[in-house]
Amino acid sequence: MATKHTKPKYVKYQVETIYIGESIDLKNVQEEVKKYSYLNRDVPLVVKLLKDQYAVMTKFGTVTFWNVSARLRQQFINEIRACVRSKKEHYSYDEDTKVLIGGGAEKVTFEKVYSADLNVEKIKIISYALSQSVALERYENDIEKNLSEFEMVVDNLKTKGKALFSEKKLLKQIGKVFSVKQTTVVHLALFDKPESIWESPDLETLYNRMSSEYDLKIRFDILDKKIDYLSDISKMMIEFLAEKRNAFLETVIIVLIVIEIGLWFLPPFSQIWVNLSKLF
Repeated sequence: MATKHTKPKYVKYQVETIYIGESIDLKNVQEEVKKYSYLNRDVPLVVKLLKDQYAVMTKFGTVTFWNVSARLRQQFINEIRACVRSKKEHYSYDEDTKVLIGGGAEKVTFEKVYSADLNVEKIKIISYALSQSVALERYENDIEKNLSEFEMVVDNLKTKGKALFSEKKLLKQIGKVFSVKQTTVVHLALFDKPESIWESPDLETLYNRMSSEYDLKIRFDILDKKIDYLSDISKMMIEFLAEKRNAFLETVIIVLIVIEIGLWFLPPFSQIWVNLSKLF
């Protein structure tokens, strides 16, 4: 008699990671927002909002919500807003997945994470990998915008010998590049593996599976190369502006010299020149 293979019953969590700002002061959050229960004190920071509902925050500006309604998500974001450093009121970067707890097999796909059990450490690792993916998307978007704008400058220099952009606009573009580079350097944790995986082979396996599924390492490397490329272009633009200013100053000096010489041939300087010639 054939045995029936029953599907394992899963406890399902709807997980959404949202990018809310350049950084979150996690220490300040714990000091200012005391109505919730904090399940740990390290990074990322896990907060229990209600039963089986969690918010996980990183230093680099993301919050991952586990089974949290849209209304409670917005309420929590408003409560921590004073601890968030942000350039915009709203960002459009997010990542959704489902976490299914139960059954024997543990695996990761782009849309689902299967795990035999769930604890604070696994919540941290899953949230951290999703947060890295969302933060990377934010930087990838910024870099792509800068690349397309700088390509126009480079093409104009190549085909017409002119930047066709004002000095102010060029400096603004250079500032944007350095801003992205500075932010990524400040938040080096964005490029690091979470510390807790070094103490647990199971957690390391879980993180590596998620990292592979979301191409984190490949995206990190590509982003790093693009930032270096834009930095090189920025330096070239700075040198171009410096040469342009030097050429302008040289032109001004030559014009002033010509004007000064010309004035000697106009009254009363011309008469003075005649009188001096008679003396010698």
